This record gives sequence, C-alpha cells and structure tokens, in this order.
Amino acid sequence: MKSFTALLLSVGLFGAAIQAQEPAFLNPDQFLTPSGSGRAGSDVTGLQTSRSIQGPVRITPGANDSAPVAQEVVEEETPIAQEVVETPVSQAAAPLVSRDRTRVAVLGYHNFSDTKPVSEMRMRTSDFRKQMEYLRTAGITVISMQDFLDWRFGTKKLPEKCALITIDDGWRSTYTDAFPILKEMGYPFTLFPYTRYITGRGDSMSREMIQEMANYGATIGSHSTSHYYPSTWKKTGQGTPAYTALIEREIGDSAKQLTAWFGSKVVTYCYPGGYHTPEMLEKLPQYGYIAAFTVIPQKVRYDENPLLIHRYMIFGNNHSIFRQAVDFSLSQENGSGTASTSSPAAASIPPFEVTPAAQSIVDALVPVIQADLSGVPELQNGSVQMIVSGFGRVPCHVVAADKIVRWKPPVRLHMPVVTVKLKWKTSVSPIEQQSVWSFRISDSIRLPKQNED
Repeated sequence: MKSFTALLLSVGLFGAAIQAQEPAFLNPDQFLTPSGSGRAGSDVTGLQTSRSIQGPVRITPGANDSAPVAQEVVEEETPIAQEVVETPVSQAAAPLVSRDRTRVAVLGYHNFSDTKPVSEMRMRTSDFRKQMEYLRTAGITVISMQDFLDWRFGTKKLPEKCALITIDDGWRSTYTDAFPILKEMGYPFTLFPYTRYITGRGDSMSREMIQEMANYGATIGSHSTSHYYPSTWKKTGQGTPAYTALIEREIGDSAKQLTAWFGSKVVTYCYPGGYHTPEMLEKLPQYGYIAAFTVIPQKVRYDENPLLIHRYMIFGNNHSIFRQAVDFSLSQENGSGTASTSSPAAASIPPFEVTPAAQSIVDALVPVIQADLSGVPELQNGSVQMIVSGFGRVPCHVVAADKIVRWKPPVRLHMPVVTVKLKWKTSVSPIEQQSVWSFRISDSIRLPKQNED
C-alpha cells in the first residue's frame, strides 16, 4: 500500500543514475528509481518459439501536473505464455476490424545488455528477444507509428490486437542489441531520443546509428532536448516567460533539431518521466506535434486523447509488466459494457487490497466486492466506478472516511469467473486510472444440487 501511495504521488518518476559521473542530461537512468518489486535477472519462461511472418515493414516517419508513473506490479513466476495466451496463433493473416474494436499496447523500452546488471531501465537482450518472439506467436500485430497515427485519426483499420514498439533516450544498445532483433523479425519501431544525448560518446548512440535505423524504416520522435527532471519544470513556474522559454527549448527546439538531422518531420513526442502540464499540451500542436506519449499503463483506444497516449514501460527487472501489456483478454469491456470473464489468471494483481482477493476461489455465491483505496492520494470519490462481469457498471458505495469501495450483488453469482474493473480519478492527475482483477466461484457451491428448488 505504501509503495502504491508513493507511486501515484511521484511526478519525478524515476531517480538513481547508473552513470553518476556524467552531467545530468547524459544520465537517462537518473530519472528512474528501482521498483524493488522484481528480481534482477528473473527468468522469462514459457515463451513460444518464433514463426515466420511477413518481411520488414517500410514505414513513413510521421512525423495537470504530475502524471502517475508506470504502474508497479508484483513480479510473478508464472510464464508469460501460460498467463496470457493459452494457444498462441500466427499473426500473419490477422484480419482488419472496425476502429473501435482495435486495442494497441504501446511498449516502452530503454537500455539492453546481456552482461550488465538488469534494472528497471536495462533488460537482458535475451529477454527482449523472447518478448519480441512472443508478440509473434501470440498473434499480436506489431504496427508502425504511421499505422498507429492513421488508425487514431480515422484513415486506417488495424487488427484487433496490436503493439507499437518505442525505445527511449538514445542508448547505444538500441543500435547494437535491439535493432538486430527488430530487423530480423521485420518489426517497425519508433525511437524517442533526447537531442543532447545523441553524442556517440560512452553509452549513447551517434547520429549515424540513428540514421541507419531511420533508413531501415524506424520512426523518429522527440524525447525533449535535455530530459529534465520534473523539479526543473516545477521550480521554473508555470505561466511565466521563463516557463514558456523552457517549453520552446525542450519541446520545440528538439523537434527542429531532429528534423534537421534526419530529414523527416518530427510529429510525435514522449514526455520525459511522463511529466506534462496544461501549457505543454497547449504548445505541442504549435511545434507540429500531433501525438504525445505518457507512462500510464493501459491499452490505447481509437478515441484516446492524442496528446495523452497510454504506454507500458517495460522494466528489465519486472516481467509482469510485459505480461500485463500483452494481455488483451481483460483490456476493455465488451460490447455490452461488461468485463471479460475468460480467466482469473489473466487479470493483473491490483496495487491495493481487494476482496475477494485477486485469483482467489470464493466459497460464497453473494460475495461482497470491495477495494481499499485509502492509499490513493487526492481520490475524487465521485469519480469511482465499478464494472462487474455479468452486471456491467454497478452502483458501488464509497465510504468517504476510509475510502473503501463496496458493492454486494443483488443475486447469486453462478458464473465460474467474476471479473471486476475499478476506475477512478484523482486531483493529482486528470487521467482516469483503472485496475482489473478476477476471482473464481467455487464449483462446490456454484453448481446446484439436485434437491435445490
């Protein structure tokens, strides 16, 4: 509970530099703090072997205060393939669907190595390969940024399950480790470097490396000029000439510089640390940006705010975030407004106490469903919504004193699996948050006895 409170209160996102001897703007890792929830080097098992699909995809690069950080989840031993998809299928002939049926998981990566210690920002290259292979075997279509933008703005249809691969900062390992894997698998991807880090010195990429990937088809977006820590933005003061100048230098100038270097207009932005303010959102279109990405973990819908796009930050020491990202079974309500009931193991574990517990077996046909949101700072009680499989949105009650959200079904629950989705907002961020969990009704009491009326 304490970690969840700290997680939502944090706007600086991440801290602890690996290269503390270098200037601040050359330390991407300084913005991220180890979660402590994962075990370094924990095994990514249960992934299926890769299958052949279409060749490389050529793409045309297209160009509040305090957002919550990527959701902290508990590392589990459950293999990815077992937890998310029981029978992976090839994505080669994935059919196109109407725009409202498509969901996109935007995956955010940073650094890669098979020799250096893993951390939130650095994952084993071998694990990255397994994750990329899993996208293929699970039937998840990897799309380009241009595909994504065309879909979001209504000019293109996509398959039902899609993934968009993004890599931040400008680490050299993007070129040496990740690029060969992505090229081998024919996956399009997007780079979000910040311009002051593109020096070719130390662990940073050179412009020539980025140009080679752009020639292959990678899209280039901006991650600012200096990747400033949120405290820099805060102490400058919103609404002042200095703040406007800082936005111009960090957001506007970075797009101009990247366009000058690589020749294609930059139209996508990635907020460093996920931090954004209303003034930033107002200025983005003036610099030619049409889409911007946060670090809020959730599937993207066709009607999402294009300047506040959700994204899963894939940590090197916590594989459960990737499992959550590629789980499409519980990513949204179905057409009737009720949650999916496919499997309790497929739902993520909420970052707060819930009853019945996630993935538990319940010996009650009318269980009280509740969640303890006392650790959510600045909770807006009127914003809380509960959606239960078989019932849709239910009239849950929020106890203001202790922030307990509670609902009791009016009838017996006879479905084997019950899935609950909880939505809420806080005054810390205008972004709606949500969590999904499932529990099972015991067969011993669910199945009617012959002598029952």
